[in-house]
Amino acid sequence: MSSHATSMAATASAHSHRSGGHKHRSKSSTRAQELEKPKKKLLHKGSTSLVSIPNTIKLSMLNSGLISIGESKSEQYGVMSAIPCKPVEVKNYVKHCEQRRKFPVLYKVEFQSACKVEVHSCRHATKASNRVKNQNQKCIPYDYNRVVLDAIEGVPDSDYINASYVDSLLKPNAYIVTQGPMEEIVYDFWRLVWQEHASCIVMLTKTFDFIRVMCVQYWPASMTKSETYGDITIRVTQEEELANFRIRTIHISRNFGPDKPVEERVLLQFHYTEWYSHSCPFSNAILEFRRRVRAVAKHHVESGDGPVIVHCNDGGGRSGVYLAIDANLELMEEEDGFDVFGYLKKLRQSRKGLIETIDQYKFVYDTLEEFVVCGNSWFPVSELSQRLRAKSVKNPITKQNEYQREYAQICKQTPRFTIGDCAGGHRGDNRAKNRDVLIIPPDNFRPYLTSFQGNSFTDYINAVFVDGYTKPREYIVTEWPLKNTVGEFWSLVYDYECSAVVVLCVPDVGMQNTFPTFWPEGRPGHSKKYGPVFTIDHISHQHYSNIKSWIFRINKKIVSLTELMAGVKAPPRTVQLYQLMCWPLGHKVPTSTNSLVELMNMVERWRQRTDYGPVAVVSPDGRSRCGVYCAANACIEQVIQHGEVDIFQAVKTVRRHRPQLVENMVSRFVAPRVNKHTLEPKFTARHRGIFIRSP
Repeated sequence: MSSHATSMAATASAHSHRSGGHKHRSKSSTRAQELEKPKKKLLHKGSTSLVSIPNTIKLSMLNSGLISIGESKSEQYGVMSAIPCKPVEVKNYVKHCEQRRKFPVLYKVEFQSACKVEVHSCRHATKASNRVKNQNQKCIPYDYNRVVLDAIEGVPDSDYINASYVDSLLKPNAYIVTQGPMEEIVYDFWRLVWQEHASCIVMLTKTFDFIRVMCVQYWPASMTKSETYGDITIRVTQEEELANFRIRTIHISRNFGPDKPVEERVLLQFHYTEWYSHSCPFSNAILEFRRRVRAVAKHHVESGDGPVIVHCNDGGGRSGVYLAIDANLELMEEEDGFDVFGYLKKLRQSRKGLIETIDQYKFVYDTLEEFVVCGNSWFPVSELSQRLRAKSVKNPITKQNEYQREYAQICKQTPRFTIGDCAGGHRGDNRAKNRDVLIIPPDNFRPYLTSFQGNSFTDYINAVFVDGYTKPREYIVTEWPLKNTVGEFWSLVYDYECSAVVVLCVPDVGMQNTFPTFWPEGRPGHSKKYGPVFTIDHISHQHYSNIKSWIFRINKKIVSLTELMAGVKAPPRTVQLYQLMCWPLGHKVPTSTNSLVELMNMVERWRQRTDYGPVAVVSPDGRSRCGVYCAANACIEQVIQHGEVDIFQAVKTVRRHRPQLVENMVSRFVAPRVNKHTLEPKFTARHRGIFIRSP
């Protein structure tokens, strides 16, 4: 056989062998190969074509999952160039954040990259005798930067406490991060405070949250008492309460022995009370908290004092978030830039668990962006008239004045709630309890009714909580009750022990079907039943210029079989209802802002007598007017408490839970006018939150 024939035979044999192989290959395997071909064609083409793809497209591929995070770190994709390797200038920061909102996967890429740091030894924290001193074994100090306590003679491992020195971006050992003290280590905590000459404690957790004790109360519950731990005695001499946090002045003294004098020091504790476990607070609230820490500490903390002590429950996520915000704002003040990614790497090299989740990392970005966009919007009350004039001047370029610019910014930052967020109000058995299907309260921020009125009643009423300046959930904003919801309204007032009801409108004659009267009219002594369980007694009434007031007693009848068998009692409760008569329907603002201020004055004096229960604020639709009342009240509180004004943040705060509050520029203009009234000589100051001007 010729060589050519031999070659052809061999080729045919090989072709026959390959064909036979295809006959025995599974269909699923063949299909997998066919699906793999386009992917390989797209992702594993020559490096030249990948390099030529714009970064925006690569980020879109990463965001949609066409390439994995692991693949994105390869040089051929170049996606890692989106991660900053140096601080971002303030002027570019908003654009930097917009890129991350467009491609959220970048948060994940940055977070995972920053968390892959060198693991240091934790030998001391993991010793058997010390493990019981740790709340969370994932949040423990490294050996190289742990705080070493002065050892107690004869007590093994008494030098250990779960605490770490942490640098800021500008200062070494600027902070000490520790866990919230447990019962058995409270003495160690105060030893730490004393040893490090700390003058400022930042506490970021509730003492009880998420169905467990997060941190014991390591300070006295009353200013009239003191507590002693070993040779250290603690006294609280002053406490200031604001909506989201409290500031305590603590005196700490130590007795070193009978022949030595007792030493005493003073420190400040800033306790953020509204940061729940597994959540993030509102950005403007944490920025205000940080401002207070910096401002108050600046006047009380001497330069020679030790680091700021920061703790949450375990010295992990929340502590890391606060440090990242504080350190980056400090960097901005000095060098006009932010280094969020770089500081996360520094935090993770300093202590395990600092900033635990991607959501917390994103919150740091968002909070810093809010500071860049909004800036410091407060100003001293002495500058009020000057500021109001300046805010009214139009910018020749934008054709807007400062009020319009600020209001547009507030609208842009107001949260948007989905139908899922407001599921309770959209349920079939609750739809008829709403005046407007577009104004439904979010489930996380609405009051749930607890009084049982029958099987046909639910826990729903169209109302939301609104924070005041000094108290959280100080107001409950609701709509004028419908005929079928009057019982629910009085349940709301009773269940939440409202001290006052403020009605901000006067319905026209003949509108009883639309706006039914929901309180007893007539002379004192008259009673009326609303719903199956509530009876309202008219005790007294007073009429002033533009204001009417009634005092009612709410009586509740127990109809629940379970409560009857348990012997539950329902004591009567007293409430005062105020109606503003100078704000007719159809008017966007009251005809007399002086009367509005006077109404606030009267409500405050009444609340002082009734332990400051919440105020139910009623308007025709549960949105208009209510926001003006709450924001103006918050502004007045701030003027009196701290001698400063922040109308921007007051309006922003009342819109957190109901975006429709303060819904137009006319309403936005009322708050500064009310503030101006508070500066008149006839409007005197208030002591401990009580207006002392007579009606």
